[in-house]
Amino acid sequence: MLIRKKIAEGVHFNTVTDARFKFNRITIGFHMPLDEEKASLNALIPRVLSDNNANFPHTPDFYNHLASLYNAKVDFEVRGLGDTQFWGQHIYFMDDGYSLSGEKITAIASKTLFDCLFRPSLIDGVFPVVNTELCKRMQIEAIEAEINEKRLYAYNQANRIIHSGEPAAVNPLGTVERTREITPERLYEAYERLLENAVIEIVCVGCNDFSDALSIAEGEFSALRRQNITPCESVFSPLKTEVAEKTELLPLNQSKMVLGFKADACVKKDRAAFNLMSDIYGETIFSKLFLNVREKLSLCYYCWSQTNKLKSTMVVTSGVEEENIDKAKAEILAQFECMKKGDFTDEDLNHALLHEQNNVKTVNDSLGSLTWWYFTLIYQDMICTPEEYLKIYEDVRREDIMRLANSMKLDTFYTLRAKEDA
Repeated sequence: MLIRKKIAEGVHFNTVTDARFKFNRITIGFHMPLDEEKASLNALIPRVLSDNNANFPHTPDFYNHLASLYNAKVDFEVRGLGDTQFWGQHIYFMDDGYSLSGEKITAIASKTLFDCLFRPSLIDGVFPVVNTELCKRMQIEAIEAEINEKRLYAYNQANRIIHSGEPAAVNPLGTVERTREITPERLYEAYERLLENAVIEIVCVGCNDFSDALSIAEGEFSALRRQNITPCESVFSPLKTEVAEKTELLPLNQSKMVLGFKADACVKKDRAAFNLMSDIYGETIFSKLFLNVREKLSLCYYCWSQTNKLKSTMVVTSGVEEENIDKAKAEILAQFECMKKGDFTDEDLNHALLHEQNNVKTVNDSLGSLTWWYFTLIYQDMICTPEEYLKIYEDVRREDIMRLANSMKLDTFYTLRAKEDA
């Protein structure tokens, strides 16, 4: 059960206590609208904050300090959440009850994390040039590395076409060009701006009651001026007037094909039916795409669907031989027509329900997955436990899935093909 408390304007402190864990994780999450001009700046901030602070300005000393806390770890992540850019900075540490000499690990670990955020290492009032340049280089490498994983590259390229003109099309890490332009001064200004007006969610999960962390958080944010909080939300992605088609050529052995579908209305109220539709259609090993397009007809090396409920979209990704692209596309669309007609069995629906139950129940298996579970549901204004969430599947019927399938249409067709001289 999540306990939620507002500690400042636009800042909430959330705790989930589960005695099964022996470790804890505290994550400070920032939400801001995805914006092409600001994405690179925003993404770089947690990177420069995560390996030192004013108390330990030198990275080796900072890691020695973490090692003294029974090898605690500070890290960060940057993601897209629909039309929102999310970055979180977290610390992972052993609970006080398992320390050898009764050390108050939680209090020290919490202070360490908040020191990274509120007391970063600075030179002349801004982030050090050397550290900023190093982090810029790592961010550029992360952006450029996308093309090395062709499956991910194809998916992301198609996603940018599907959401063309929308914030969701922006890379959460920004661009190489804008990252290169960042100066320590501009970065520090962006950091101050986010502290002042970003939506901030602090999520703590583990066996602790996190009272020490709450006390520290309340003290830190009470001294901070919070105003003009920037609201964050994801809006329904409208269907294009005609299917967008694009082909890219790269040196590769296996072509990639991506089909993007959109609903004709927001599926927020139909999230359970949306998940089950994708499970039966292409998200599992018992799905129509896997059993027919891949196994029976051997048209693809892989063929999967996945949904984005925040944008009411579904994407089918596949790896195909060049000569099979048209055949595979036709069969993928044919299988979706079967979904619209209700051509799936009660056993298929039951397997989909079991698949969703398994996915939701495994959320409790790790601190990381439980943390992200609550971040996403808080963002959607749907706060519930995994067990409570499963109840939304109880009333889903075959007709609901058929109705939702019939509301979906092909929006984008993207292929990544091999160059002739590859």
